[in-house]
Amino acid sequence: MGRYFHRSVVLPMNLDQPLIRAVLGRIVLVCVIAAGVQVAVVPAPAQSIDSLKKQAKDGVAEAQYELAKAYINGEGIGKDVKQGVEWLQKAAVQEHAPAQDALWVMYRKGFSPYLAKDPKRALEWLRKSADHNYATAEYEIALLYLDGDGETSIPRNPKEAAKWFRKAARQPGSDKSRASLEDMLHKGWITKQEANWHAPEGVASIPPKEPAKGKAAPFSLAEVETGLKGWIPNNRMSILVQTYGVNFSLNGEARNRLLADGADPDLLQVISNSKR
Repeated sequence: MGRYFHRSVVLPMNLDQPLIRAVLGRIVLVCVIAAGVQVAVVPAPAQSIDSLKKQAKDGVAEAQYELAKAYINGEGIGKDVKQGVEWLQKAAVQEHAPAQDALWVMYRKGFSPYLAKDPKRALEWLRKSADHNYATAEYEIALLYLDGDGETSIPRNPKEAAKWFRKAARQPGSDKSRASLEDMLHKGWITKQEANWHAPEGVASIPPKEPAKGKAAPFSLAEVETGLKGWIPNNRMSILVQTYGVNFSLNGEARNRLLADGADPDLLQVISNSKR
């Protein structure tokens, strides 16, 4: 499934609501400026609405997404934003990254009267989109961590922001993510190693532990999450945790977060026994 859909679209001129404009701009994807991903606009082969409807009803996620665009923008069919949102949700449930990213935009500010404002749910869709290596979503998560965001309860964390900038920067055309890493390095917020988007994520993404008074500093929950999201295997992470310990308790929230990041039961048991 392609991440971007290139279509020449003429937007109606009577869109007075800024949010609708923003969502349409996201959905039609004429260019993904927000993520620093520059995409050339090229004409797509004409496809009849009837054919699109049939494929969408058959469960083809890309067709559902394209049909959502058609309804929301009134392109080739009567404008029906309600149906457009419904098809967008169906595509998102099928792990269609651009559809998931569009729902992030809608839920974050509210898309009345179709979707109520729900920043927490918005963040869930954004993370799902980023899980598919969708550069737009990765860049947006990085921005949340860069400054912190009260509505989504994202704390300011330049290190985590750099990780997401690196993920987006590895994809072609992600100039803004690369520039953001350079800016953070210049300001002294991250190290040269953390600004290096060329290197693959891995053990190097976890800062080396500095001994304090003869004892190694334990891992924080954020550091363990960074390792798991950076594809450190569970068995390797278990060794690291056993070596350095952790500085957090494995309560319900921490357990759920780690499970969502890919932790297996054995690793969770090691973490539970390694509180220092």
